[in-house]
Amino acid sequence: MAHPQLSNKAELPQVDQALSPWQSNIMAGNYAFERGAFLEARDKYTTAHTLASHLLSQFSQAQTCQSVIAAIEHCCPALVVAAHNLADTYRAMSQSDQACQWLCDVHITLSHLIEHPCNTIRTVVAHHHHKTYTELVQFAKSHSHCPQLIEKINHTLSYTPDHTATVH
Repeated sequence: MAHPQLSNKAELPQVDQALSPWQSNIMAGNYAFERGAFLEARDKYTTAHTLASHLLSQFSQAQTCQSVIAAIEHCCPALVVAAHNLADTYRAMSQSDQACQWLCDVHITLSHLIEHPCNTIRTVVAHHHHKTYTELVQFAKSHSHCPQLIEKINHTLSYTPDHTATVH
């Protein structure tokens, strides 16, 4: 279970304010997890994930400037923490398929974002992308007896965004 680490509140009061509900949900989820209230933890982490995902999506599509870069620097780890906490919760509930799905989804999200045109954003995302990669490899090692999960993880780790897709 990961704990939130938002930094330098004076630097980005807007982002901290936007991530405040995320942090509250992560902390409530951590408290529920520690008590063994896994359904409550799952719900809190899901809300935190949704908030971080929405913010990251908005900032990644915004015109790049220093405040957008700083916001992405905060939102990336928020998304990863929420996804990893969800995976830990599903593991605690003996639902390895669901745990794997959250780990795969966050890795794929970062795989898309690592293609961002701004080098600084790509560097930030690459750091977290490596963490999700490592977590997937560790998950695969601990679930080597589940070929369907290994196949899903291998597919995720070899994933590359499709730049030729057409939206109708």
